Amino acid sequence: MRVFREPLVHFLLIGAAVFALYALVGGDGEDTSRETIVVSEGRVQQLAQVFAKTWQRPPTPQELRGLINAYIKEEVYYREAVKLGLDRDDTLIRRRMQQKMEFLSEPGEENLAADEAALQAFLDDNKASYRVEPRLAFEQVFFNPKPDAADAKRRAKDALSGLKSGEAPQELGDPTLLPASKPLSPLRSIERDFGDVFAMALIDLPLNAWSGPIESPYGLHLVRVSERAEAYDPDLDEVREEVQRDWRSFQRETYERQAYEKLRAKYEVVLPEPFPPRTEAASR
Repeated sequence: MRVFREPLVHFLLIGAAVFALYALVGGDGEDTSRETIVVSEGRVQQLAQVFAKTWQRPPTPQELRGLINAYIKEEVYYREAVKLGLDRDDTLIRRRMQQKMEFLSEPGEENLAADEAALQAFLDDNKASYRVEPRLAFEQVFFNPKPDAADAKRRAKDALSGLKSGEAPQELGDPTLLPASKPLSPLRSIERDFGDVFAMALIDLPLNAWSGPIESPYGLHLVRVSERAEAYDPDLDEVREEVQRDWRSFQRETYERQAYEKLRAKYEVVLPEPFPPRTEAASR
């Protein structure tokens, strides 16, 4: 017991403990530990498939070895960059990671399979989106308002009398790139070619009678509507594929939103004040 009371023994014990701790954490100052990079058979096959898709042939053994070396180099630099935190403030990397997380939150196929009742309910809730718009077929005779709009209007009225008397429409009007006739077409197709004001005016015109003149962004038109199909709400069988596609898209968006909200609930977000703090002078 007297030995353990000696100061020299205390000094030796403390020194041994420091030496042991120094050896444990790597006394030479160098990190001798090594991480493992596993290049799996699946990874090698993926590298070869990407090469084959790009060059339309499989890689040679030497090229495959180069692909593997390039992958190892990429992995080494990636790991070291992450250790240094280089991924934290890079917008492109952040967005790419967001895309990957969104991909991981994609719903499974079982969540995107709709039965008949679900599709019908979706159609009933979104009738306006699937409503079949009016369709019209018509002929038209064009009158150019330039350079004299009043003269164009007068000529159109004279031509209207001639058409009602049996004159051929091909012999009347001014040259135009607009079609002289249009088969049964949706209203939006007519709007695209002649403008929305012209298209809406056709809805109330009588069938098989020349009417007008009707204005468009291009000029004046005499029009004979030869056929009209009213708008209607289709049955599910008529729009099944479209409804099913939209239902899947809606379910996917709902699933992804709920997944985000679940993740978002884990975080408390602190935002800056929307306005600078009020001063005494400003509050008076």
